[in-house]
Amino acid sequence: VSGTPSIHSNRKQKARKEIATVMLARQALQALRFPALHSAWFGAAPLMCSASQAFSNESSADVPYADSFQSPPESLYLARGEVRYPEVLEGNVVGRAVLSMLGAYSRKQQLKNGASMCYMAITEAAEDQELQQVLGLAPGAFMTTHHLLALHMWLIIRKLAWQGQDDKDAKIFMQALYTNHFYKDVERRIHLHGVSVHVSKWLKKLEKQFYGTCFAYDKALVSSNTADLSQSLLKNVYEDEASKTDNARLLARYLRRQLSCLELTDVEQVYAGQIQFSIDIKNNT
Repeated sequence: VSGTPSIHSNRKQKARKEIATVMLARQALQALRFPALHSAWFGAAPLMCSASQAFSNESSADVPYADSFQSPPESLYLARGEVRYPEVLEGNVVGRAVLSMLGAYSRKQQLKNGASMCYMAITEAAEDQELQQVLGLAPGAFMTTHHLLALHMWLIIRKLAWQGQDDKDAKIFMQALYTNHFYKDVERRIHLHGVSVHVSKWLKKLEKQFYGTCFAYDKALVSSNTADLSQSLLKNVYEDEASKTDNARLLARYLRRQLSCLELTDVEQVYAGQIQFSIDIKNNT
């Protein structure tokens, strides 16, 4: 009988440890689902505008940047650091054990973490308002940012296509990049720009547009006519506005240079998200 309190105490301690382990497991699952990049996970919040302005593509400025995007290509490698799990998990043996058990350090999860970092690079370039202005797009407008997000996604797709269709790592990485980041980010931006009705309709329209334009750009890229890419961009980004022909040519040059830079970038650096797109803007005024 004298040993009963000790037994009860041991049971309580064991129960507390089990509860703590369960809590750590839940935190670990959350950390794996949404890598700890804080607000940068989705990129910075875009400029707000009314729903009537959200899908405008009018540019307010025409600045000559004819000498831009002509520098020799270079690797896009940038040491961004690694995705870190919460200290409450990695800071103790039990937490690390739970993370390990859930595959936090597996190749698959590291590819997913890398996709988070890569999407940071994509949003940084897409939200660069100087780049938007140089390309003759309305800085901060929904469709401006969306077009540039989609185009930088296409650049990564092209890079990974060189790995071959059966590359398992490329499939895991692209699925995470598209589903966990790009698709959810587009939905978030739709809401932030004042659209609250028929959101699913807009998502389906933009998704269809994304796949259609990727196919068109792929086709233009392998065409013997080098003007095909700028013509495709004029149609899909600038809505066939004749006054934007030079802007479309400039955008085509930007994309071709980024592709050349990606050729010089090790695929493992892309998988780890350790890249930064080379903007290379030159004002010749």
